[in-house]
Amino acid sequence: MKYIRTKIENYFMRVFSILISLFFSLSLLAQSFCQHMRMEEQLATTNSIDLRTDTFDILSYTIKAAFLNYQTDQKIDASTVLDIDVLETATSISLDLLELNVSEVKIDGATVSFTYNSPKIHIPVSVLRGQNIKVEISYSGTPQSDAQWGGFYFRNEYAYNLGVGFAADPHNFGRVWFPCFDNFVDRAEYYMNVTVDSGYRAYGNGYLTEVVYNGNSTQTFKWTMDEPIPTYLAAVAIAPYEEVKFDVDGIPVLLTAVEADTANLRRSFRNIPSCIRSFESLYGDHTFDRIGFNIVPFNAGAMEHATNIAYPRYAIAGGGLDFETLYAHELAHHWWGNTITCRTQEDMWLNEGWASYSENIFLEEVYGRAKYDEEVEANHRQVLQFAHVQDGEILPVSGVSHSNTYGRHVYNKGGDMVHTLRGMMGDDKFFEACKSFQAKFRFKDVSTDDMKNHFQDYSSFDISGFFDQWVKTAGFPHFDILRARKEGDSYSVTIKQTPRFNEEVYKGIVVTLSAFGSDFTRFDQQIVINESEQVFLVDCPFEPEFWSFDFDDLISDAVTTDWALLENEEEIDMEHGMLNNVKVTTSQDSILLRVDHHWAPADGTYGGPVGAQLSRQRYWTIDGVWDENTEIAAELMYSGLITNSPTFGYLDNELIRITEDSLVLLYRPHAKAPWAEAKDYTKDAGSLFDKRGTMEISKLKKGQYTLAMYDANLASTLELEVSPSFKVYPNPASKEITVELGDRKSVDTIEITDLTGRVVQTVEVKPNTKKEVVDISKLTSGVYFVGVISKGLAYDLQKIRVD
Repeated sequence: MKYIRTKIENYFMRVFSILISLFFSLSLLAQSFCQHMRMEEQLATTNSIDLRTDTFDILSYTIKAAFLNYQTDQKIDASTVLDIDVLETATSISLDLLELNVSEVKIDGATVSFTYNSPKIHIPVSVLRGQNIKVEISYSGTPQSDAQWGGFYFRNEYAYNLGVGFAADPHNFGRVWFPCFDNFVDRAEYYMNVTVDSGYRAYGNGYLTEVVYNGNSTQTFKWTMDEPIPTYLAAVAIAPYEEVKFDVDGIPVLLTAVEADTANLRRSFRNIPSCIRSFESLYGDHTFDRIGFNIVPFNAGAMEHATNIAYPRYAIAGGGLDFETLYAHELAHHWWGNTITCRTQEDMWLNEGWASYSENIFLEEVYGRAKYDEEVEANHRQVLQFAHVQDGEILPVSGVSHSNTYGRHVYNKGGDMVHTLRGMMGDDKFFEACKSFQAKFRFKDVSTDDMKNHFQDYSSFDISGFFDQWVKTAGFPHFDILRARKEGDSYSVTIKQTPRFNEEVYKGIVVTLSAFGSDFTRFDQQIVINESEQVFLVDCPFEPEFWSFDFDDLISDAVTTDWALLENEEEIDMEHGMLNNVKVTTSQDSILLRVDHHWAPADGTYGGPVGAQLSRQRYWTIDGVWDENTEIAAELMYSGLITNSPTFGYLDNELIRITEDSLVLLYRPHAKAPWAEAKDYTKDAGSLFDKRGTMEISKLKKGQYTLAMYDANLASTLELEVSPSFKVYPNPASKEITVELGDRKSVDTIEITDLTGRVVQTVEVKPNTKKEVVDISKLTSGVYFVGVISKGLAYDLQKIRVD
């Protein structure tokens, strides 16, 4: 229990304005939140468990590889010695090597027969349990890159690998440059001897033991990695590198870039000491010999190779800090993904979800808790709005398919779940569990159940429901305060569950219920939810002005929120509450406004207007502390568009499919009241065909709001094309645009609308027109949308910029 009586200043504004968010595509978010930028199409899956490891244990790989004149030849000439313990008697051994030329195989120095059908080398052996053998493979050729992401790259003066392949099955991609057991489970030590032309430097995992100058304009760099790692974390990077070296509390840090980039590298990485210290403090001691980043010319993320991270050149451009969470993500893998590793690809969230969450740990350390909260909420909204769209289905975090191993649920929702686990356990127990988990499973593979069982030892509550329902089940929990009333000396508060994308009754939810008094005094009580509708008695010492569920957003349920202390005439946008142009007129010193945006169906149990179809995607709860003389104006935006724009995409597309003509705003004073059409609002539809517009509310009330369609046929019967089949060019444009209509039939009108949905230009189109040139010389500079009206039905948009 705690009391808080304070005036909170410097309430942070929404991060991006509407105009900026229109340009904020999901692909850029992918670069910000995760290093593996998942592509759309991937191959079918096989289980990532490798049964060979039950028979053979590879202790080490000694790789001797020459990359000479690689800017022209793009080839490797190599041999690898595998030091193998025999765990069970066997007559053959199979190794992975992809599309290289194998010239010889030796066992303990003697040449033996083999068959090679890429990606498998089959070697007859006669070995007994307990033996140790050394298998040497000589090979050459051009190492492959993946069809989508990963593998080996030769880019001008650079040669480097990325240890996974998005299209590869399994995703491990060590086999592109050395023979191995390519899986997540098998760990080994690495000894790399990499020969390059004079003037170039080669970097491998671990620490440099020697540089040998060969006397023929070549030199060999010898690296030792004596902490065991899986094949996908083994790496080489070659370029005319320069080094930036420093030490953080005894940990050597080695950053490399070509000479022209070293200044930018230093400036961009200036906060990495704080990053290292925060991870050590919260997750435990750093386990590897060093921390290393190699700058490479890759334009789609980075790769967390242990001690030898491949980091994109674009992320240090100009020496800025725009991408510093990317190096925080990669460094976090030294704990989550390198020290411990997911046992199978189905549990990739243990690597990527935890690394994604660690970006926010870094932000919290460097910029404070407010920045952490801001980024967590922004990520949470992206998950609720787009994860199921981008991944093509509604998925759990754990148990994903091969095609979604590197998807939004794994990265972004995975990070969401780590935040929730921290919120339920509390900081002390959560981080204590993190440290002991790292220590117990050091250099081992782990599963979600391993984490569940271990973290349970540090929680006084049963957290099995969290792992089984939040992590292993698709969808989200959702909670709403159904009713709060006084009963004797206590208050009775009823919480109702309305899950998103499933019908689970979530159990073991540890959360805080808060009461606020008229003077902003706050009272907290921790509750545990186990039922679909549950009553809690709260001994609040004052008369509450309003109640809030999880006011501090410590759990990531299907709600995004905003709150602010506002003074007279103050105006703000509440991005996550999905309210804009909020303006207060009050005689009070300040008011407290809380907006909960529920990403869940509006409940019609208690009635509503006859014939009105309620939104099944979202509704709002408005509450706070203000008197009856206070007036609040606000604007909410509606959109039926199917687009990647965070401002407009996948908000009301199930409700607004044909036209917004009969769209209305409904209101009820509390969750057990019937819905009725709201008063004091106006709808600014702009074009009735673009499926977007605004509801301007002149007197915002405490209670709940939702959207509804009076004509149900307009909401659900007629389906439209998801993707527009017309083209608009040039883009950007200045004087005119060409609208190429393609195979569309019966086009009536071309409409151009502005950011607010207002129609700024219309062009009538003659029947059977294939191409229309539109004069836009009278439009002012800015962003506009082009739509094509066919048969009087709504359309989706194409965005243009007018210079």
